[in-house]
Amino acid sequence: MSQDANASLIPYPELLGFTTKVFKSLKVPDLEAELVAESLIDADLKGIFSHGVVRLPVYAERLKAGVINPIPEIKRRRDGLGSCVIDGDNGLGHLVGIRAMEIAIDKAATNSVPTFVAVERSNHFGAAGYFVEQATRAEMIGFSFTVGAINHMAPWGGREALLGNNPFAMGLPGAKGEPPVILDMACSVAARGKIIVAARNGEAIPDDWALDERGHPTTDPVEALKGLVQPVGGPKGYALTLVVGLLSTMMTSALFGSQLRHLYDDMENEQNSGHLMGVLPVDLFTSNESFGTRMREVSDEMHGAERADGVDSIYLPGERESLARARALKDGVPMGEGVVGDLIECGRSLGIKFPA
Repeated sequence: MSQDANASLIPYPELLGFTTKVFKSLKVPDLEAELVAESLIDADLKGIFSHGVVRLPVYAERLKAGVINPIPEIKRRRDGLGSCVIDGDNGLGHLVGIRAMEIAIDKAATNSVPTFVAVERSNHFGAAGYFVEQATRAEMIGFSFTVGAINHMAPWGGREALLGNNPFAMGLPGAKGEPPVILDMACSVAARGKIIVAARNGEAIPDDWALDERGHPTTDPVEALKGLVQPVGGPKGYALTLVVGLLSTMMTSALFGSQLRHLYDDMENEQNSGHLMGVLPVDLFTSNESFGTRMREVSDEMHGAERADGVDSIYLPGERESLARARALKDGVPMGEGVVGDLIECGRSLGIKFPA
C-alpha cells in the first residue's frame, strides 16, 4: 500500500527536524531523539510507510501518558561470550533495538563468535530491517525478530486474536557497490500498519489482507482494523508468526499471547515487548572478499534472468527500498493527506509546527 496519489513531498531535513523536536519536547534527550527520528523516518524513505511517521502520534501519546520511559537506563542483565540479555527499561523500541544490535556487533567483533542478544522491557521498534542493516555495515549477516505490538491474528483454525504478525528481518552484505540484501517481512499477508495508512488516507485494501469483526473478508480498512489480519501462506504463516514470537520472548520476561498489551488501546501499562538480535560475522566462515565476489555472481544472475511479460526489472530483496530511499532523499518524503493531518495535530498539541 503506497501513499495516496495526492501525497505531499516533505524534504527529509524538515521531516527529521520536526520528528526530533516532537521527541525532545517529550523529554527524550537530544542525541536519542534524533537517533530515534532517523530510524523512524528511514522506513518512510524506503517506502515502508506502515512503519514510519504514521506511528509518531501513538509514540507521542504513550510518552505523554508515562507508559514509555523517555530516558531509559538500558542494562545488560546476563552476559555470555556470544550472548546477552538486556533490559530496555521501557525505552523507545527503536533506541533499545539499536543498542541491542550494537552490543551484538561489538561482542561478535571482540570475541570472534556469532552473537545473539535477547531483549525484554522494550516497545514497538518499527521496521525490523533497520537493525540488520547495522550488521551489514559491519560486514556481518544480521537477524532481527520481534513480537508484534498488537494481537490481531488468530491461531490457525481459531477466532481469537492471540498473536501479532511478529515481523522479522535477515540481512546480508551486498556485492561491492550494491545495497545489502534485506528480507524484512511480517508474518501476515500485509502488515497491520499498511491497513492503518490506508484508513488514514481513505483507501481500499485488497480483500485477502484481513477479515472484519464478523470473520468476513473486507476491503474497508476501518472494518479490517476491528477484525483480524490474515497469515501469509495460511497455516504456514501462523506457524511462522508463532515461532518468531517465541524466539522474541521465551528467553526473557517479555510478554506473549494473551499477556500482550495493545500499542494503541492500553495507555496505562508498559508493553514489555521482546526482541532478538543476532549477527554472524562473515569472516568467521570465509573472507569478506570471497563473500562479496559470490554475492556479485548471485546479483548478476538474478538481475540477468529472463523476465516474464510486462516485467522491466528484477530486484533483489531490499533493492527497491534502497532506490526509493535515494529518490526520497533527493525529492522529498511522500506523505499522504491523512498522515499529514495526524502529524499536524500531533505537533500542534506540543506547540511544534509541521513543515509547510
